[in-house]
Amino acid sequence: MKEQSLKAKLTKLNRLVEALCGIYSRVARRLGVHRTFVSRVARGERRSAPVENALVAEYERVKVD
Repeated sequence: MKEQSLKAKLTKLNRLVEALCGIYSRVARRLGVHRTFVSRVARGERRSAPVENALVAEYERVKVD
C-alpha cells in the first residue's frame, strides 16, 4: 500500500512539473513581454495586472488535481 501511494504521488508530481514547465514563456509570448519580466512579476519583484491575471489563468488551465 505504501509503495502504491508513493508511486501515485510521484506520478502526480511528474504531471504537475510537465504542466507548469514553460508557464512563464507561454504567458510572455501571449502578452508580448519578456519571460524574465513574467518571472519577476511571479516572484513579486514587479507588478503587472495583465501578467498576474495571465499567470493565474494559465495555472488554472494546467492545474493537476
